[in-house]
Amino acid sequence: MDVSPIDLSRMAALIPEGVKPGSDVSPLQVGTVTGLDIPNGQVQVTVGGSDPVWLPAAPFIYMQGGRVRVRRAALDANRLEYCEGPLTVAPVVATGKVTAITDETLTVEVLGGAWELGYTSSTYDVGETVAVLRHPTGFGVPQWVLGIAGREVSAQDPGGGAGNPGVGELRQAVVGPQDSGSYRSSFGRWDTWNTNRYGGTPALWQGNGSGSGPMVGWAGYGDQVANLWAVSIQNIWVDVVRSDSSFPTAKAPVLQGSPDGVRPGGAPGGAGDAVGGAGLTPEQGTRIRLPDSTYEAWRTGGIKGLRTVGGDYMALYGSNRGGAMVLTIQYTVVV
Repeated sequence: MDVSPIDLSRMAALIPEGVKPGSDVSPLQVGTVTGLDIPNGQVQVTVGGSDPVWLPAAPFIYMQGGRVRVRRAALDANRLEYCEGPLTVAPVVATGKVTAITDETLTVEVLGGAWELGYTSSTYDVGETVAVLRHPTGFGVPQWVLGIAGREVSAQDPGGGAGNPGVGELRQAVVGPQDSGSYRSSFGRWDTWNTNRYGGTPALWQGNGSGSGPMVGWAGYGDQVANLWAVSIQNIWVDVVRSDSSFPTAKAPVLQGSPDGVRPGGAPGGAGDAVGGAGLTPEQGTRIRLPDSTYEAWRTGGIKGLRTVGGDYMALYGSNRGGAMVLTIQYTVVV
């Protein structure tokens, strides 16, 4: 059968272009950030002196001139296709100037823009410099005013003694999970569902689907929160990212505290009120504020982990994914 040159050209265009002989076949390279497009979730990078190229990026904090890990497409001539995340550590707290005040928000000029932000209780004046928390897995957008930059606030001695009551200092910490996984109650075992995909064995599954049986996901933080020696905790957020891709419809994670800071032999226990997050599609993330009613237990070590208790069949990335299940904690210590 004769084939026309036009048909041959069309067929050739459908054949993937592989890596050229002698080329570096590593799927990852290190690049440098040359531009940021946060509204569209993109960073511009250059790799090994190449021309800058815009790439979709994982939602971490990027710095102009910082180093990043870039993924290449092995079946498309090693074309740069995705920015996996930063190698240069970026600050999660920025300073800004207050330009307006309401009962619920401060308008703050920070990072080149004006933002209306919630704030930690304190006395603020227009023109003052404030410390602003950036979303660590949301491209670093301003999220919350921690307080006046450099100001200390009064607090009581945590022991209630008659001596010097001390001075309270507002602080912020980012705490990552030390371990994570999922427990299948019908099998009585850990990490036996989708072990090689959707985040692997560290994924936190919830619900019951595709023959899994009921599952509970868990992430443990050990004593990291109790070891902050906080006298009070003002806020705790957890950053979650949905990992499974079997179903494109949005699924809602539901989380509850757990007394288990390290993996128990059986199912992880629960402690305190549960909280639900927004419905997520695959690879979509969100930040969930944990209930105020649980903060004292976190502070004293009664809660050392989180578990999934939702009914929607879905999974969240676990301890093997940077930024996943990370706690951002605003707290006060006595100094």
